[in-house]
Amino acid sequence: MNRKRLNIGVITKYVENFYFGSLLKGIQSIVKQKDARMVVFNTYMLDRFRSNEKEGGAYFPISFNHIDGWIILTEGISEEYKVKLLGKGKPVVLVGHRPNNYNCSVLLEDNFWGAKQVVEHLISHGHKRIAYLGCSNVYDITERFEGYKKTLEGYGLYDESIVFNTKEPMPNLGREVALSLAEKGIDFTAIFSANDYLAFGFIDGLREMNINVPEDIAVVGYDNTDKSKISKPALSSVNQDTYGKGIEAAKIIFRIIESKVLRSETILFKSDLVLRESCGCKLEQKTDENDIIQNIIGLKRSMIERLEDVLYKNSDLGTMFFSMNVNDIIKLIPEIVDEYTWFCFGLLDNDNEAADNLIIQTVVDNIKKSRSDNEFMCSLENFPPLELLTDYELDYDDVLWIVPVSTEKKNIGVMAYISKIYEETSFFAYDMHMVLFNLFGISVDRGLAMDKLKETLASLKKTQEQLIESEKLVSLGSLVAGVAHEINNPIGVSVTATTYMESNTAQLKELFETNKLTKSDLTRFLNKNNESVKILLMNLQRASDLIRSFKQIAVDNTIDEKRIFKVKDYVNDVILSLNPKLRKKRIKVNLECPEDLELHCNPGELSQILTNLILNSIIHGYDEEEHGEISILFKKHGTELIIEYNDFGKGMKKDVLEKIFEPFFTTQSGSDGSGLGLIIISNIIKQKFGGTIKCDSEYKKGTKFIISIPLSSVL
Repeated sequence: MNRKRLNIGVITKYVENFYFGSLLKGIQSIVKQKDARMVVFNTYMLDRFRSNEKEGGAYFPISFNHIDGWIILTEGISEEYKVKLLGKGKPVVLVGHRPNNYNCSVLLEDNFWGAKQVVEHLISHGHKRIAYLGCSNVYDITERFEGYKKTLEGYGLYDESIVFNTKEPMPNLGREVALSLAEKGIDFTAIFSANDYLAFGFIDGLREMNINVPEDIAVVGYDNTDKSKISKPALSSVNQDTYGKGIEAAKIIFRIIESKVLRSETILFKSDLVLRESCGCKLEQKTDENDIIQNIIGLKRSMIERLEDVLYKNSDLGTMFFSMNVNDIIKLIPEIVDEYTWFCFGLLDNDNEAADNLIIQTVVDNIKKSRSDNEFMCSLENFPPLELLTDYELDYDDVLWIVPVSTEKKNIGVMAYISKIYEETSFFAYDMHMVLFNLFGISVDRGLAMDKLKETLASLKKTQEQLIESEKLVSLGSLVAGVAHEINNPIGVSVTATTYMESNTAQLKELFETNKLTKSDLTRFLNKNNESVKILLMNLQRASDLIRSFKQIAVDNTIDEKRIFKVKDYVNDVILSLNPKLRKKRIKVNLECPEDLELHCNPGELSQILTNLILNSIIHGYDEEEHGEISILFKKHGTELIIEYNDFGKGMKKDVLEKIFEPFFTTQSGSDGSGLGLIIISNIIKQKFGGTIKCDSEYKKGTKFIISIPLSSVL
């Protein structure tokens, strides 16, 4: 591509419908006359998905080094982006922007002038009560109101009571105003609608109430849309020459570039009032409605044919978007655009904090029938890489489109492609690409949400595992307390016996050294020491047995390993490990279990079940220093192992009973419990043993758990 040709950048949110399509066609006509190139920056996805100005501003430097002058259409970019662009010193023309002392040229519709024409024309018909219909949040429309108000004030006819504003300038809201006024009684003879859409709705509402236009009320609109020519009655309206406005904007930018002098000026573009039937004018020569209708039908038919072609080519694309991961969706970006001759896509370099570099992913040249997926770096300022287009010439209708690709969750990258401006999609507010852009954005956000969900689920799983481990540590904490308490007695007795032996030995030594030791003294000493040794051996053996059993329980709670064990002995050891807590509450545990019952499973899981149940009874079933009793019964019943657990404490109310197996539910927040004890028990019984657990409880009468485990899973 020959860099000597000028590149004119046009920034716009929309590239279709009557207003924006006409502007682009007008600009393009002058750009081609000047043998320059039009580069259109379509910010639709930024406006659609990025509500935060700074997030949209991440794309600020796109193509800056390529563009010789900028034309920014109304609503094209955020105020912050606009100020940054103006500060770079390149020629800028704003079209349809509210004047804010910008250091550039601003091209505006002379809305005041247009409204003045409407009001004076209605006054010329003899109307003195002229109402206004508009909305206060659109700059152009507020300017039209000022023209309406000032003109009527000049004639002494302004009446604020017949000024009506809606939230948006849409037909349905115009209809609502008409219906409301008709019910109350209309006290004006004419109305100026600040845009055609409101006028169409207002006329529809009047028709429903059997009020005729223009016989009962004269109506004039603004914009001169295609429908105004064929509506019934045909709508008088101010004609915005958007095509001419586009031509003027292009002429201004070329004058500034050629003169090399930046200008700060506001240029008002005057439009003419087009008279038709709705204002009451009797026109001698009517426009041939059939020609107008046929022209519009032909244009719409051409649009439909094009859209059908796009739909045919992309019939599966939307479905594919919703069934792929984010990376695969991004790879489909070249498929969003059809009929391009050249295409390039750059992915934002998210590893770079400044985010001002793109990683070029794909370059497609349909003229040369080539595609390259070799990645290389390109700065935003130099995107697209024009060195790849050194020998490429654009046809007359060709435009280089630049589209920032964003979703609500993420700025993705930028795509650039060369294709034509189509007449049919330039003049109607519908374009299949907008639909595909929306599908793409939603699909990427879905993919990102799915990835985030997977991360969250993985994190939750890890947290669950940590919480389960913490519950095990609670059990082990009780075990350690039990070890300390239970071995205290035998160790204490052993220490006493050892001390007694030490004292006897000292006495024996003294008698021996003083030659006073007799045979009877020696015999007495040996007998006493023999008794002490027996006491010492017995208590040390007891301590050793306790440590061994507690150690086994601790190992079982930390290692997922099956082994064969005697249930009664093992459960007694578990109960013994909880003795300190049981004795503090003076709770007695009665175990009923066959002596020969053996199981083949991980005994640590049984320990967890019983430990959590007993701790629950200690914490929730009995008050401090209240006497209590717990019974545990093991029995075989057919093919099932039944464990019945009863405490005879406070029991539970119905609303508490319904929630006990919910995660984190506890009736004593702030205590040591996590609210996971019973859910862990339930999971072990259901997932590890394939069993069931049921709970019956009556307030102030105790709680009963019935656990049923298939024998096949534990034998």
